Amino acid sequence: VSFGAQGEPAATASLDEDAAAMLALSEASALLGIALRPEQLRAAHRARFVQSQPTSLIGSAERRAAARAAVARTGEDLGEKLRILVGKPGLDGHSNGAEQVAVRARDAGFEVVYQGIRLTPEQIVAAAVAEDVHVVGISILSGSHMELVPQILTGLGQAGADDIPVVVGGIIPESDAAALRAAGVAMVFTPKDFGLNEIMGQIVGVIRSSRGLAPLEAGAA
Repeated sequence: VSFGAQGEPAATASLDEDAAAMLALSEASALLGIALRPEQLRAAHRARFVQSQPTSLIGSAERRAAARAAVARTGEDLGEKLRILVGKPGLDGHSNGAEQVAVRARDAGFEVVYQGIRLTPEQIVAAAVAEDVHVVGISILSGSHMELVPQILTGLGQAGADDIPVVVGGIIPESDAAALRAAGVAMVFTPKDFGLNEIMGQIVGVIRSSRGLAPLEAGAA
């Protein structure tokens, strides 16, 4: 599913930190006014999209504004809207975390590509290349991060897209996180990293670094 940050009919753009209603993917597509390609429906036939709650529940207004400003400033610096692919590889069926990230990224101003759960590394690589994303975000809770994430990194390299940074989130021991970073993962998020607005800012930092842009100073966005 690909959807932008502003202007879609009947779109909502926020998420309660503690609770969100789950909608069927087809319902989400109707609410957001988006068209799903057949291959996206097949890849995401069991995915669920988190519809956001009122914007007053999204968390600190200051943190939310800072995330939006960072995304907007970096988009201006690059001359295009920032695009993020959120993917869940393997047999992991727990989609809520990925959907929260997707919704928060959209709220921050990213164009988000989300194709559901149980994707193969090859499908994630193909989508990242086809959508020309600025960053790939992998959510994985199945414990297979040490097998699947390197396959994604290798696939991006073989596709000539190893300049696309990869960030990973999940229940990942620090020893594994260190190994993933050594293998080329730009950033690893674990359950202690629960501030989604802050995560958005860190992902923007990863994009800026990968594109040779200077870090944003606090309040400079």
